[in-house]
Amino acid sequence: MDTQIDRPGRFLAWARETFGEIALDPRERTLRFVEEAIELAHASDVDHVTLQAIIKRVYARPAGGVPKEMGQALATLELLAKATGIDADAEATKEFYRVQSIPKDEWERRHSAKVAIGIAS
Repeated sequence: MDTQIDRPGRFLAWARETFGEIALDPRERTLRFVEEAIELAHASDVDHVTLQAIIKRVYARPAGGVPKEMGQALATLELLAKATGIDADAEATKEFYRVQSIPKDEWERRHSAKVAIGIAS
């Protein structure tokens, strides 16, 4: 089976096996997404003051709908990938294989550390 055909489904199956039912929790998945988005911003030299201004602006407005916001997040990531010459699909596939090479006990340690500081369930 081509990994890209159902990479998200295969990734979710791996996450469920690794982390248990919490992997299916929408809030938990959102927190992981936000963490990765912030790490991407950090890697792209966006300072935390700018991120705090964005957070303040977003939370000053009414919340949008999850499907629409998810589409906008994905479209924006795809545009960033094109603008920077990065093949997002290839990078996601590499990540799919990379995370599976990390032992489950290491993932449990990382998750426990996030739970301890209140950014995971």
